[in-house]
Amino acid sequence: MELLEEDLTCPICCCLFEDPRVLPCSHSFCKKCLEGILEGNNRGPVWRPPFKCPSCRKETPQNGINSLQINYSLRGIVEKYNKIRVLPRMTQCQFHSGQPLNIFCATDLKLICGFCATTGEHNGHKFCALEDAYEQEKAAFEDLFHGVESWRSSDILSCLETLEASKKQALQLVSRDAEKVTDYFAKLISTLDHKKNEILSDFETLKLVVMQAYDPEINKLSAALEEQRRALSIAESFRNVTDPLCFLQQMQEFREKLRIVRETPLPSRTDMDVGPLVRNFDVKGWDSVKLKDVDTLSVPHENSAYHSTTPLVGGRALGKAFLFCVCLSLCVLMLLQPVSLTVVSAQVSSLGQSYLPPVTEEWKEMMGACVFLMDACHNCILNLINTTVEFIGCCKFL
Repeated sequence: MELLEEDLTCPICCCLFEDPRVLPCSHSFCKKCLEGILEGNNRGPVWRPPFKCPSCRKETPQNGINSLQINYSLRGIVEKYNKIRVLPRMTQCQFHSGQPLNIFCATDLKLICGFCATTGEHNGHKFCALEDAYEQEKAAFEDLFHGVESWRSSDILSCLETLEASKKQALQLVSRDAEKVTDYFAKLISTLDHKKNEILSDFETLKLVVMQAYDPEINKLSAALEEQRRALSIAESFRNVTDPLCFLQQMQEFREKLRIVRETPLPSRTDMDVGPLVRNFDVKGWDSVKLKDVDTLSVPHENSAYHSTTPLVGGRALGKAFLFCVCLSLCVLMLLQPVSLTVVSAQVSSLGQSYLPPVTEEWKEMMGACVFLMDACHNCILNLINTTVEFIGCCKFL
């Protein structure tokens, strides 16, 4: 088809011939193409050159385009070619390349090619022309069409609606369970975060305990080192001074710095007694805890092993208040029922050191003040009793 189309194409417009005209040289062109060339030549000077064939350049008599003979045979071929070109191409056999499906097998009700009809599985079958097969299949089509229309579409639609509703319900149940899982893990994560923050908050408090234990001594030693550096700086500055007055002044300042350094007390221990703050603390013990019991995990301050020998400022003040109340109560008891101060002092000291080990120094100071107060009160009461007895005796003699 492509090779045939090349022979039916005008050399000027490169399209299929339209009203082809043949020149004396036997070359054919479209009438419109020849008229266009002729109009181009007429626009030139008064003298008009002879018309030449666009293909072979042979001169043609100037009798006009209409005088040229119509190529009827070529025009007929072009018209037939146009009709054939618009027709759909015949399908080729998938088993035999290049063979058109131009035979209808009435036995298998399918299109086949010539090779399929003579060989293979269609051997011995009944065949018919395409036109006859068309009439038969057209009638069969109507029966099949009515059968499809009368198919149980209403039952299928009802079943389809039921399945869609069941699917929707099942998806809702799955989504509901998924939301339950999401909520459960969200609560679990919230509980874990809360417990983590609570435990870490306790450890931050323990850090304050450690810093309050170490920082005072560290600051003292840092200050002592700074004073030492200043003393060495002063000593280096006046080592080679020869002026007596200046040397004596620098020497006086150097002795003052040296005194401060020597009077700085060193701690008796380099490891302060602040731990273990949490005894036997190990997160491996949490491995056996169930998820539902995560919230019941004990934090360090709830652990019975929690221990700190360096209390916070609030605990120190609370201990002092407690000691004062205890001592005041003992003083009142002493006034109501006098006992030995030595016995009371020993008992109270034992009580305070047993239950308030973090405030031992304050306890000793408070205990000494209380003993002194009880001794003074006891002497005052005795003097008051003696004075009263003497006054009553004097009144009797009068």
